[in-house]
Amino acid sequence: MTIRRTASTLTLLAALAGALPAAARGAEFFKPLRTDAPPAIDGRLDDAVWRDAPALSAFKTFIPDFGREPSEKTVAYMAYDAENLYFAFKCFDREPDKIKASMANRDTIRPDDFICINLDTFNDQQALSAFYVNPLGVQTDSRWASGKEDFSADFVWSSAGRLDADGYTVELRVPFKSIRYAGKKRVEMSVFFERRISRRSEHGSYPALDPAQGYFFLTQMMPLELENIRQYTLLELLPAFTFGRTREAGETTQGELVRNRDLDIHDFSLTGKYGITSQLVLDGTYNPDFSQIEADAGQVDVNLRYDLFFPEKRPFFLEGSETFQLAGSTEVDPLSAVVYTRTIIDPRVGFKLSGKVGKKDSLASIFALDESPAGLPGYQPGDDRYAGFAVLRYRRAVAGEGYLGAFYTGREYGGGSNQVAGADGQVRVTKSSMFSFHGFGSWTKVGEDDAVAPGSALGLD
Repeated sequence: MTIRRTASTLTLLAALAGALPAAARGAEFFKPLRTDAPPAIDGRLDDAVWRDAPALSAFKTFIPDFGREPSEKTVAYMAYDAENLYFAFKCFDREPDKIKASMANRDTIRPDDFICINLDTFNDQQALSAFYVNPLGVQTDSRWASGKEDFSADFVWSSAGRLDADGYTVELRVPFKSIRYAGKKRVEMSVFFERRISRRSEHGSYPALDPAQGYFFLTQMMPLELENIRQYTLLELLPAFTFGRTREAGETTQGELVRNRDLDIHDFSLTGKYGITSQLVLDGTYNPDFSQIEADAGQVDVNLRYDLFFPEKRPFFLEGSETFQLAGSTEVDPLSAVVYTRTIIDPRVGFKLSGKVGKKDSLASIFALDESPAGLPGYQPGDDRYAGFAVLRYRRAVAGEGYLGAFYTGREYGGGSNQVAGADGQVRVTKSSMFSFHGFGSWTKVGEDDAVAPGSALGLD
């Protein structure tokens, strides 16, 4: 595909860039403390690194109102070494007995008091990773892209929290192995700190949000400069062997039961991950055993208007999943997603490529052969054994957090097929306004002799 930039296009992009805040165009970079003595992540701020690290305390509220002094003081610290980012917070509270903190499951602490670190690891205003911690150290993490927050992300990181007479303290460690960033001698990221006080429904932040721009975090974050981070060659191999034994009752032609017989079940699988670059990752899997994920939460399936939707928790599909987020989709829009990887149930083989292929270009793709084993309801001898899946996603960043993107998805099984193709994007119109859109066409064929049934969808926000 060739894109020609006309003079009018360049003029429009320049005007949009001019409407962005100064922080988005090149604010001064903050330099966290580089340390050779990393802190112990125990919730106590008695490590030497926190005495030397610069303190950030000029938090301002953005909920329930912008720009006010918070009811309680917050001090944030940041440091790093060759392998990890470190954060610490001292959250003062004059009524510590009223702090809301639950010893809860992961990803369920949003009603509590919490601190949150929003990290744009490429400093490109396209997506961010969020790390939430409540006063007891319980974690929530997410990925934000295309105006949507996806809580299915599960990073590997450490946290600890501790209540005290002055409020509470929190420490975090985020390994560079767990995030993606531009692997250079000088690495640029950006960060946005939050604190929530539950009983007052109060949110404060550093840096302060500009009320003229509303809640658009990505264009108001504090840019960071990191140096001499250790460069990794990402390589993971996860072999697995599954053995099981089941017993079934035999049956004669006259319907009489005979003695039981034992059936042995054994399976081998291999899943791997390879970093082609520090920004582009290839995942592959052969005959994966996905039984290790958490059980699906119960959902009511009576009087349905829509199909049940289960969040994706399988590690193979989580890498780069935020790239599949769709612009121009609202709560009342029936098209909430184009890619739903839970329809790939039992792949015999699968490949996934995700990441950045340039400063402004992002790519995500999935190819899989999904197995339909004998014994499943509706399966008949002679049916096609595999369904083929193909997903292609491309995004090109434009001014600020804007982008233009293209989608293609395809599925073929039993002579039938479904294909969806289209485009989406978002562009900042003013400081406080974003225009986003999507337009898609679909083509469905049930069997080899059936006609193709077209469909379309258009969303504007």
